[in-house]
Amino acid sequence: MKRFYFFVFAVLIFKPFPISAQFGSQDTGGSLTSEWAAYDVKFYDINLNIDPEKQTIDGWVEVTAKAETSIKKFVLDLYDRYRITKIVWDSSGDSKRLSFEHNKGKIRINLPEEISKGKTFSVKIYYGGKPRVAQNPPWDDGFIWAKTKSGEPWIGVTCQGGGADTWWPCKDHPSDEPDSVSLNWTVPANLVCASNGRLKSVVNNKDGTKTFNWFVSTPINNYGVSINIAPYDTIQYKYTSITDKIIPVTIWVLPESMEKAREHCPEFLEHLKFYEKFLGPYPFRIDKYGVAETPYLGMEHQTIIANGYNYRDDQFGFDWLHHHELGHEWWGNMVTAKDWSDFWIHEAVCGYMQILYMEEKLGKDSYAVFLSNNKLWKNKQPVAPRKEMTGGEAYTIDMYAKGAYVLHTLRYYLGDIVFKNVLRRWAYPDPEIEKIEDGRQCRFATTDEFLDIAEKVSGKKLDWFWAVYFRQALLPHLKAEMKGNILNLEWKIENNIPFPLPVEIKIGNEIKKVEMIYGKGSLNIPEVVEPIIDPGNRLTMDEVEFN
Repeated sequence: MKRFYFFVFAVLIFKPFPISAQFGSQDTGGSLTSEWAAYDVKFYDINLNIDPEKQTIDGWVEVTAKAETSIKKFVLDLYDRYRITKIVWDSSGDSKRLSFEHNKGKIRINLPEEISKGKTFSVKIYYGGKPRVAQNPPWDDGFIWAKTKSGEPWIGVTCQGGGADTWWPCKDHPSDEPDSVSLNWTVPANLVCASNGRLKSVVNNKDGTKTFNWFVSTPINNYGVSINIAPYDTIQYKYTSITDKIIPVTIWVLPESMEKAREHCPEFLEHLKFYEKFLGPYPFRIDKYGVAETPYLGMEHQTIIANGYNYRDDQFGFDWLHHHELGHEWWGNMVTAKDWSDFWIHEAVCGYMQILYMEEKLGKDSYAVFLSNNKLWKNKQPVAPRKEMTGGEAYTIDMYAKGAYVLHTLRYYLGDIVFKNVLRRWAYPDPEIEKIEDGRQCRFATTDEFLDIAEKVSGKKLDWFWAVYFRQALLPHLKAEMKGNILNLEWKIENNIPFPLPVEIKIGNEIKKVEMIYGKGSLNIPEVVEPIIDPGNRLTMDEVEFN
C-alpha cells in the first residue's frame, strides 16, 4: 500500500486572541428588539469632560433619530454605573425635562408626544460617573488610566465587545450607524485629545482645561468612536491617494517615543499604498488617517487607529499590528457587519490581507512561515452562523483563523486574478463608488451579500462553498484510498452537502488537480511514486483519512 503525504495548516491569528475574552458586565448586539428597530439614529453630539485625577467622565450626549414606526417611548443603552441627572427634549427648541427609567443597561425615555413614522426628533442625556476600568484591553472593555514615563496621564478606551454604552448612551446594535458625529472632549490643558474625524477647533477654557472639537463626516460604528489623551506630539505626512487626493496623515506620539516613531512610521504609508492597490481608495480621505500611540495593544477606531506595538516590526519584517488595524478601515469601518454573526467580515478578511502583503513584500513562498501546523480552529460553531448574535457569542477563534484560511481556499478555487477582483468588489461593489467620499461609500454587509458578489465576479456557483465553509461548523473530511495504482478520493461533508472542491496531488515534480465531481475523484499513480495530497496547503479541511 502506498503512503500518503498531506499537510493541513491553519492561519496564525493576527490579533492575539485570549482564551476567554472578557467584555465587561454586558454584551453588545444580539436580537434586534422592537425597541431598537423603532428608530434609526442619524446623529450623535457627544460632549464629555474627562478628569484623569478622579478617573471620571461627565457631560451630555444629544441623540437625533428618525422614527421607523410611531413611538411614544425612546429606548437607549447605557451602563448602570452612571448617574443620569436629567434628560431634555430639544426637538421643538423649548427644552423640557423628560421622565425616564434607567435599569439593567436600558434608558427608557417617555417622549412628550407620539412621534409619527418618518419624523426626526432629538433628546439630550446629562450623565456622569466612573467608567469601568479595562483589565485586559482591548479584549476587556472600559477606560485605561495609564501614565507616561514622565508621570503624566495617558488615557484610552476600548469597547468593541461590550459596546459603546460602556461610556456613552447610544443604540447598542451594529446595524445602526449615525450619518455623522460631533465629538467634544474637555481635558486638562497640558494634554492633547486625538479622536475620530477632523479637528475643527481647540478651545482654551478658563478653568485650566481645553476642549477638542472633532467632527466625523461619515457613518461610524459605535465602538469605533474613541479618545486618546496624553501629552502627545505629532508626526504629519501628506499621502497621495490613488484618487490623486492629498490625505492628511497624523501620528500622535508620546514625546519619549518620538525618535523611534520618526524612523518607523514611514512604513505606515507603505501599508496604505498596499491596501489602496488591492481594495481601492482609503475610505475616509475626506477626514484624515490617524494613528495614536496607546497604553494597550490596538484597536481599529475609525480614522484614529490605536497602536501600542511600540514602533517595531515583527519576525516577518513588518508592523503586523498597524497593518491589521489599518485593514479595518475597509473591513469593519467602511464595510460593516450588520449583525455580529457576520463578524468574520471584519477579522478574517483583515487577517488574510496580511498573507497578501507578505506575498507581495517577500515573494510568493514567503508566507509559508506565516502558517502554522497547529489547528487553531475549534469548529464549535460556524464561521457565520445563521442567527442573530451578541459580540461575545460571535468572537471565536474560528471567526479569525478558520475564516482567513477559508479565504485561502477560495483563492485556490477561483484563481489569483479572479480572487483579487472579488476582494476589490467586496470592498467597493461598483467602481463608481470608489470616487465617493461623502459617506455613501459606507455600507452594511452580510455573508450572503459576499456570496452574491463572488458569484457575479467569478461567474461560478459558490453556494456549496459558502454552505460548507461559512454556515456549518465541521470541516470537510477527505477520504483517500489506493486500489492498485488508482488513488480514490471522496469528500465527507456534514449534512451530505455536494462539495465539488478539486484536490491537488503532487506526483514527483508534477502537480495534478483531481476534479471532485459529486464529491468524488480518482487519479492513476505510478507504482514507484509517493503521492502528496494538497502539496500547497490550500485546502481548509480536517485531517485526511486514508486506507
